[in-house]
Amino acid sequence: MNKLCFLKIIYYELRRTLFNRLFLGLLLMNGLCAWFILSFDTIMGTACTAPFSVWSYCAYLGRTLPVATVTVLLLLSNYYSRKQKQVEVLTAATPVSSASQVLIQTLAAGAGFLIIYLVAGTLALLFYIRLFRFYDFSAFILPSMLLLLPCFIFFTGLGQLLGSLHRGLIYTLMLLVFALYPLANVFDIFGAGYFSVLPLTLPAGADGEPAFTVSAAFAATRLLYLVLGIACIYLAIILSARKSRRA
Repeated sequence: MNKLCFLKIIYYELRRTLFNRLFLGLLLMNGLCAWFILSFDTIMGTACTAPFSVWSYCAYLGRTLPVATVTVLLLLSNYYSRKQKQVEVLTAATPVSSASQVLIQTLAAGAGFLIIYLVAGTLALLFYIRLFRFYDFSAFILPSMLLLLPCFIFFTGLGQLLGSLHRGLIYTLMLLVFALYPLANVFDIFGAGYFSVLPLTLPAGADGEPAFTVSAAFAATRLLYLVLGIACIYLAIILSARKSRRA
């Protein structure tokens, strides 16, 4: 498959996934949800820390993640719809392997996830600047990656794997997303509970709040979720390849 053909297919999937009423409506819903959390939760600070602390920002991201995750799963569910089967008749005529197709779909879902968090991050920055005159956002970058990347890879990989078995399993996974939300330990996939509890167990520093840190166990579970997500994507590729050979 030449690079030009591959790029055209990526462009087609991105346009089909992102430039439609479903995604635009979900993006608006995610933005409203993020602003509500900022206005009624983050503004109070998390675990006796400042609203603009890394603790509060991570808790904010964690509280927005369930809705963002369901959005990504809804986008993935479209790839296993009846309409998609009609599209597959066209893509079957192109030199695109099943592995490439799964990766392209994951890339398109990732683009949607990135846009959601560009909006959520921008809203948070405007919120901090307007209310607190806070401009030092560099400390938020690495913790954001620690929260967002494993969560996206894990649920996207699991969604692709379940969707390749049966589309209805993706909707079951959506219910599991909200069942996992109340966790407040190192296995907290979203991190909201973890970052709302951990500061209370740490000694306060000179500024009156604990220095930001994560435990080795929490970091290890983030790596575990990342590896499990990649493994699920790999299994989804294998299943997709088998279905293509049968067809």
